[in-house]
Amino acid sequence: MLTPLIQFQNVTKEFVNGDVVTPAVHGVTFSIEKGEFISIMGPSGSGKSTLMHIMGFLDVLTSGTYLFGGKDVSRLSEDELALMRRKEVGFIFQTFNLLAKSTVLDNVMLPMVYSGIPKAERVHRAKSALEEVGLSHRLFHFSNQLSGGERQRVAIARAFINEPAVVFADEPTGNLDTKSGTIILQKLQEMNEQGHTIVMVTHEEEAAHYGKRVLRVRDGEILSDTTNGQQHRGDYHK
Repeated sequence: MLTPLIQFQNVTKEFVNGDVVTPAVHGVTFSIEKGEFISIMGPSGSGKSTLMHIMGFLDVLTSGTYLFGGKDVSRLSEDELALMRRKEVGFIFQTFNLLAKSTVLDNVMLPMVYSGIPKAERVHRAKSALEEVGLSHRLFHFSNQLSGGERQRVAIARAFINEPAVVFADEPTGNLDTKSGTIILQKLQEMNEQGHTIVMVTHEEEAAHYGKRVLRVRDGEILSDTTNGQQHRGDYHK
């Protein structure tokens, strides 16, 4: 039996501010297999983003165990977490997080700079990735010259450029109109069909159904974990 890519075992997260302790996640247990497209859905404050931050090595759990590829990563140091982020995961954010004064090509090449990949190969791979998302004609534009949908496609190209084990998409359609949102969700679906593992956080029902599996979260607990019989292929509506 294959080892799950991600395993949470009785994971708890509390935020401490002085004497005030705010519980965010309560004893959560679940696993994600390699190649899955899972949507984590819930209202604001439900704990879904906290779960993603722990899975993506942006935050640490308070108690419980987190196994990544069978390795216990629950108590990694800051430096070890940074190394895992660089090597194992990609991120797509609602606010795109692109460098406004850098070209589209440079934005996509950025993760490879930290991986020590030679410049010629960085350029070749970034151009190929941008062609994959339909932006070959925008290579030398600055990110602030693009539409929201185009910026999110740049973010997708950047997230997948280092062939990470998993890509986390945090409300990737949150700042987009319906047409652009549909394009982004269909692109994520295509990447999953090519074998990529994707974990998407969303509060939108239509967006969630692009995943093969939906994890519903409320008040820091998992309410349900269901498999979609048929992936959504229609238009996404806000």
